[in-house]
Amino acid sequence: MATTEPSGNNQRTTLVIDRNELRRAQQVLGTKTTRETVNMALHEVSRVATLRQAAALVRRGGVRIVEPEDLPELRRTRSI
Repeated sequence: MATTEPSGNNQRTTLVIDRNELRRAQQVLGTKTTRETVNMALHEVSRVATLRQAAALVRRGGVRIVEPEDLPELRRTRSI
């Protein structure tokens, strides 16, 4: 069995993980291994943080929400 040594963005570490939480996370994420589950969970935390930042920007009015009825006008002014 080949092992992956730490390099680039990978880091070998030792963790104490609650087995029940690991199993629950595996069910939620659809992962099988501990490594896959931890990596996917880290990815999901980052993704959710990005979505929250985007939602906050929209709530502050920093992003204009385009409605379908606005598209013809936006397309017309862009092509000028």
